[in-house]
Amino acid sequence: MRTPFPAFLALSALLPSVAILRAAESDDVRERRIRAHTTFLADDLLEGRAAGTRGHALAMAYVSAQFGRLGLEPAGLSGYLQTVSLRESRLDRDAGRLVLRRGGTERTLANVNETIVRPAAGSTASEVTAPAVFVGFGISAPEFGYDDFAQGIDVRGKIAVILAGSPTQLPSTARAHYSRSKNAELVARGAVGVISLETPAEEKRTPWAIAVNRGRFPTMRLINPDGSLLEAFPELRASASVSRTAAAAFFGTGTPTVEQVFAASESGKPQAFDLGLEVTLAGKAAVSDTTSANVLGWLPGTNPALAGDPLVITCHLDHLGIGQAVKGDTIYNGALDNAVGTAMVLAVAEEMATGPRPARPVLFAALTAEEKGLLGAYHLAQNPPARVRRYAANLNVDMPVLLAPVRDVIGYGAAHSSLGAKFAAAAARHGFTVSDDPKPEEVIFVRSDQYAFIRAGVPALYLKSGTNGPAGGPDLAALEADFRKNRYHQPSDDLSQPIDWPSAAALTRLTTDLVRSIADDPAAPQWNPGDFFGTRFGRETDRKAR
Repeated sequence: MRTPFPAFLALSALLPSVAILRAAESDDVRERRIRAHTTFLADDLLEGRAAGTRGHALAMAYVSAQFGRLGLEPAGLSGYLQTVSLRESRLDRDAGRLVLRRGGTERTLANVNETIVRPAAGSTASEVTAPAVFVGFGISAPEFGYDDFAQGIDVRGKIAVILAGSPTQLPSTARAHYSRSKNAELVARGAVGVISLETPAEEKRTPWAIAVNRGRFPTMRLINPDGSLLEAFPELRASASVSRTAAAAFFGTGTPTVEQVFAASESGKPQAFDLGLEVTLAGKAAVSDTTSANVLGWLPGTNPALAGDPLVITCHLDHLGIGQAVKGDTIYNGALDNAVGTAMVLAVAEEMATGPRPARPVLFAALTAEEKGLLGAYHLAQNPPARVRRYAANLNVDMPVLLAPVRDVIGYGAAHSSLGAKFAAAAARHGFTVSDDPKPEEVIFVRSDQYAFIRAGVPALYLKSGTNGPAGGPDLAALEADFRKNRYHQPSDDLSQPIDWPSAAALTRLTTDLVRSIADDPAAPQWNPGDFFGTRFGRETDRKAR
């Protein structure tokens, strides 16, 4: 039987040959299961699985049927389904206006080519005219010696102009957190609008053309039980993104040049000053409400004392759906993002359900609307099933880029809690090496579903394939870079890619072992003492335990 892990086979040579044969046979079964699930979920029939669409409903029905086949108990309010209420906005890009006025002159930026303007989240139309001030990245992190607001800049009643991204000198964990906290910071300081300028670094990471294409898809907000929208920040009456080439229009006589601003941002220098501008932002969108659902399957544990404290295993079932044609293809299948990840979680569920019961229950969750801002994850984190007292921990599987044999794994979040030691031990048992985050500037740790659980105080780990392969094999880092540039969030993320199924099977074997090691431990995972996320979000009971 074929396996991409010579190191694992070398270790296995110490075991009886029958054990080697059984391990190989098991990987062959895993491979076939994962491939079968992925083939269905990434098929054109499912139309890209966008949350709230027919294609995603088919995917929900498929996962529900698989949970039923495995004997997992339904954990939603409607069988396996936990309904999630969503507000969808389809931006009218041609109706947006961004007008700059300085010293009797006026300039209107060109829609799409230079700017994308949005009304307040969840609104059909909104407009605001106010003075504009520049506040660097819009980040206040004094504990790390960085604060764009330290000089006392007043943003109350004004439109804040900020740079996309975050300061490079912040630790990666802090960058990850603060990159998602800008609107909350600006609202707390009284801003009425926000404009984000693309920097050279951000342009390299996400070219403007890709950002424009993403804007063609509808956005969504989670509707809270009281009818409000999760983190919509209606105080920001309009917002805009501006291309790097158009950013110079905001700087003129009496201010630094855009080149000086970009240079200061690269050096890590906080910035804030009045722009001497009056700005009008106006946007329109078509708004409608819809529903989707998380799919939840419950595997009971054997220890009654742990019955309400499950380990929750997550993957996102949704992708982008149908969009702009690229080379004649309009279906954004999401084979790697995240049909393969969902298939791996289904395979883990099968092994757990057919093997010895763990001490702690395990909740398997195929989440909706991750692509719209982790919305299904936020809903599940804040609205656990009735049988849940608290989540012990979260393991998330999202977008393993398996384009060739892989021999290392990355555990985003491993440094923050006791999950890291369990992850490293499981990796070693299965012949994997553990790699650090290869691109901390991408702030990946806050860009997948585990972040919603972290913000609820739950220790979490995002498990992903790495970029090291067997000696003499292809350059996995180059393959992943090519994927992210040419196929990520594109129709070409489909089943025509050379997905390495044996690697998917081996990674699933590791994941199953990790799940069992956590679920069989009577002690729940804990944040590390003094951890950045544990200090901010850790539950009071956890802090007392430390």
